[in-house]
Amino acid sequence: MPKHLLTSLQHWFNQKYSALDGGIPIVEYSFDPDDYDRRDEYDFRRDERREQDRIDEMRRQEALDDFRRDAERDRAQEALREVMNNDEITLDKKLVTAINNPKMRMDRRGNIGLSTIRASGQFRNTGIPLKRTRKKTKTDRTMSKCLKIANKKFRKANGQLRKGKTMRDVMRHAHRLCRKEK
Repeated sequence: MPKHLLTSLQHWFNQKYSALDGGIPIVEYSFDPDDYDRRDEYDFRRDERREQDRIDEMRRQEALDDFRRDAERDRAQEALREVMNNDEITLDKKLVTAINNPKMRMDRRGNIGLSTIRASGQFRNTGIPLKRTRKKTKTDRTMSKCLKIANKKFRKANGQLRKGKTMRDVMRHAHRLCRKEK
């Protein structure tokens, strides 16, 4: 529906059913005028543009990955070139073996080993006690006695709780007994 017809229709409706002159109270409906134009004809262009944007993003990501791969290869070649051309660098048999072993790594401090994480000492547990102990207090000992009394009261001989009783009742009774003993 054309925009000028919608505007005139809305104007007529507002005059005819105005709440001021005792007519039907109007509920104002909001709508988007763009919903009534020929947008459907242009939807295919929007979808094509989105698809093209997706393809362009994939190409950009591939180019970025290629650039990173080339930079890494160039860095490795530069390091090899430095070792080959610098007369001050000498390699003995032990270093050559370490260089050719894919499992060997060197950390920033120059330490060579199979596992740099283990050698770094980051996860070493020296000085940490394996078991943490806690001192028993007078309240702990009293509460233990009171729990035994409360369990005897609220449980049957076979260990089940009595009908209608829960652990909440047991603990509440034990706490009451504990307060009385203090």
